[in-house]
Amino acid sequence: MKKVAVLGMGIFGTALALTANRAGSQVLGWARNKDVVEDINQRHANTKYLPDLILPPSIKATSNISELFSFADIVLLCISAQATREVLQQIKPFVKPDTIIVLCAKGIEAESGKLLSEVVNEEIPHVQLVVLSGPGFAVEIAKCKMASVTIAGTKESHALQVRDALATPYFRPYTTTDIISPQIGGSVKNVIAIASGVIEGAGFGDSARAALITRGLHEMGVLSRALHGLPETMMGMSGLGDLVLTANCMQSRNFSFGYEIGVNGHAQDIIKNNTKTVEGIATAKAVIKRAHAALIEMPICETVNKVLFENFPLDLAMKELLQRPFRTEGL
Repeated sequence: MKKVAVLGMGIFGTALALTANRAGSQVLGWARNKDVVEDINQRHANTKYLPDLILPPSIKATSNISELFSFADIVLLCISAQATREVLQQIKPFVKPDTIIVLCAKGIEAESGKLLSEVVNEEIPHVQLVVLSGPGFAVEIAKCKMASVTIAGTKESHALQVRDALATPYFRPYTTTDIISPQIGGSVKNVIAIASGVIEGAGFGDSARAALITRGLHEMGVLSRALHGLPETMMGMSGLGDLVLTANCMQSRNFSFGYEIGVNGHAQDIIKNNTKTVEGIATAKAVIKRAHAALIEMPICETVNKVLFENFPLDLAMKELLQRPFRTEGL
């Protein structure tokens, strides 16, 4: 029986804890908030994040990080991309050589433009690293609605161990040894989803949104290839699949955030008043840093940056994209 620890018992962390439990793994979660820990251990619920669900009594929680790593073979890091480095510094003294660390956040470090796997390698070199990414809303996963994801590990055996610890008839993982494309797909799709939401909110039309999503997938692939990711991975769950989900419905925080911008005509007040984690905001800046370093063009992401941070008018943003030089399909 696998022992799975979940570091971060928010919505997604709790959903994955439930998934691991249903797959037959032993589960211990970590939360900074002691009220959440008490809620899980005593009332078998996480009312702060998933108030409508009862948790199995076999799912336990702690606020002691050392206990988490003493327990686990596999640790799922379910914290935001921008908090990843800080958390890695906290857990570094407790990581055992054979512990598998699974990155579950979707984003690129804003400060440095680095992928989270690169951040891990800086903070905890030689760690056994796996990436989990793909289309799946946490609430749906928690409620046993069908979802498929990509589990990527530079060592196939590590990806397979994580797959076996999480797989159920309604949570279907696909494995790969390409850890680059799942990170690019999981990050850049949030930026494209903001743009897709803007188009919907501004009433630019479904045809425009279809074109944007298609060219957004192209930008994801360009950056992935520049960093030696595999095209076939980008056409799977963690690339195309995640983009289809995130850029097409209001349940997506990035899409709904973009929709508000489209309705209001500008981003500044929306950003100022936003209280939810919208990874695409920070990722937009980080993606452009990485694209410039790789000497590649990502015009949609560039335009999203202008709208978010330079008060660029939406009609001019659309006009600028449409007036780019004509291209051969696929370029």
